[in-house]
Amino acid sequence: MTAQKLTLPNAAWLHALLTLPAMGPKRLSALLELGSAEHVWELLTSSQRVQLEGVSADQISKWRAAARSTPAEDHWRAAGELGMWMRELGGADYPERLREDLEPPHMLFGLGADIGSQLTVGIVGTRNCTSYGKRCAFEFGAALAEAGVSVVSGLAIGIDAAAHQGVLSVDAAHRAPPIGVVGSGLDIVYPKRNSSLWHKVQTEGTLLSETALGVSPARWRFPARNRIIAALSDAVIVIESHEAGGSLSTVDEAQARDIPVGAVPGPITANSSAGTNQLISDGATPVLSVDDVFAMIGYQPPSAVANPDDVDECSAVLLDALGWTPLLFEELCSRVALSPGEIAVEVERLVGEGLCTKSGPWIERLS
Repeated sequence: MTAQKLTLPNAAWLHALLTLPAMGPKRLSALLELGSAEHVWELLTSSQRVQLEGVSADQISKWRAAARSTPAEDHWRAAGELGMWMRELGGADYPERLREDLEPPHMLFGLGADIGSQLTVGIVGTRNCTSYGKRCAFEFGAALAEAGVSVVSGLAIGIDAAAHQGVLSVDAAHRAPPIGVVGSGLDIVYPKRNSSLWHKVQTEGTLLSETALGVSPARWRFPARNRIIAALSDAVIVIESHEAGGSLSTVDEAQARDIPVGAVPGPITANSSAGTNQLISDGATPVLSVDDVFAMIGYQPPSAVANPDDVDECSAVLLDALGWTPLLFEELCSRVALSPGEIAVEVERLVGEGLCTKSGPWIERLS
């Protein structure tokens, strides 16, 4: 009796192919030149010869062994158990931002909410950041989220994490949801120290990857991940980058897509700001406040048309709390009954009106 052929959607076969060792977007594209995802899987599990330009016979042997050891339906079942959604290139529900991209993922995997059409800003930077860089990322993340702009980042330690921590400091009812794009399967938290942040982004926003379940991160996956961060962003802001920092690959991807790039300047003596300062020298938009980001994306936040009486009262509270001695942002937060996001937005407004100034991590009242 002939065994009945298994019927799975194309997305299931694509996901199965992406679980194979060292399978990335370029190799998957090359494989799909041989036929449909289901056909390619059948080739790998059969005895037929498979050749692929630029891929060694040893690598193809590893793919065969992996495909034969775990049936495609097992991978599909695991995805369902995790609650992961999938978006296939060409499908009606595939994100519009990526549909016409230079290198759209064949598959996009997600946990949490679907991607909306709201304004987005990518915030990237070095893992080895200073307290100044971390504070800037936190403040920008909070101010953007509270103004209704979703922050896109890679959930790495350092600047990425600080930006999303800023987002999550804002009350959920009054902020845009965070978007995290990672370089591993959505069931493998990386780095582990960001486990809590990872799960908060997943439950309160959106967690995305083009990497299949069970696949661990590898160095080469992060530049590929960075193109998705760029493609999902209306502008990309770099906060601290070394001269050859990895975040500069996101800048390259943004520039290839004509997406505006801004950079937060830092001390000329700081290695952690060498890359960002060079970006500004090369023509990137200097970002001195969140208003500069709003200008880059052509956005007027709701706070700009707030009730004048409410604004005046809030201003008075913050100015009283500041006093006449420079304060760190966290010190100001401890003195007033407002969320960090609300404080960050109001401080930027006061700076714009010339009522106070910011110097590095310090905030100082002027009048």
